[in-house]
Amino acid sequence: MNKRNKIILIYSVIACLLLYITENIFHPTYAIQMIQKVLSFIVIPIILSKYLWFTFWKFWKVEKSSILYWFWFGLFWAIVIWLSYYLLRDSIQWWDIASSLNSRGITSTTFIFIFIYIMFWNSLVEEYFFRWIIFRSLKDFSKKFSYIISSTMFALYHFAIFGTWFHWYLLWLALFWLFVWGLFFAWLYEETKWIWWAWIFHIIADFVILVIWYIEFFSTI
Repeated sequence: MNKRNKIILIYSVIACLLLYITENIFHPTYAIQMIQKVLSFIVIPIILSKYLWFTFWKFWKVEKSSILYWFWFGLFWAIVIWLSYYLLRDSIQWWDIASSLNSRGITSTTFIFIFIYIMFWNSLVEEYFFRWIIFRSLKDFSKKFSYIISSTMFALYHFAIFGTWFHWYLLWLALFWLFVWGLFFAWLYEETKWIWWAWIFHIIADFVILVIWYIEFFSTI
């Protein structure tokens, strides 16, 4: 493992650890959380990119004929998330989630802005950091290692956010699925050589989760 790989690996651990500390000790508002993510996942990696000599941004093309093929993958993930919600709904600690949302200033009024932010910006930030920075940058050391590390960091990063929302068995199930999603998103990036497809599926997953949030906390129906 060269110096660049080591720095990226160490930095990814530190970034996720700092997020965990911030989330669980300081309980920041959502605005502060946004700023921290932008600094940790975009600004600092851009600075490191100049030092470590890896490309900050680049676009790839993808065959248009694959659009329908990828659509079915997105539909599959949406169904998996919705079925999980339907089957495990009574086991989820909704009061903890509601308390967490309220402490971050998320109300029925502000939810639409959070909805848009999480779907389109937060998902892109995560894809950039976990797939473009971690996965892509570690591939020259070991492809298998980059799959495992990027997916593990992706799962642990979310643990920092929802670590108190579920019973222990649901927490492990959530971490397992997030790890699998991380593998899937990395594979998708690897197959298409295009970050946007992973982002599209991330949007689909977040959309279903946000609709569930709306139904549970803000819907008057």
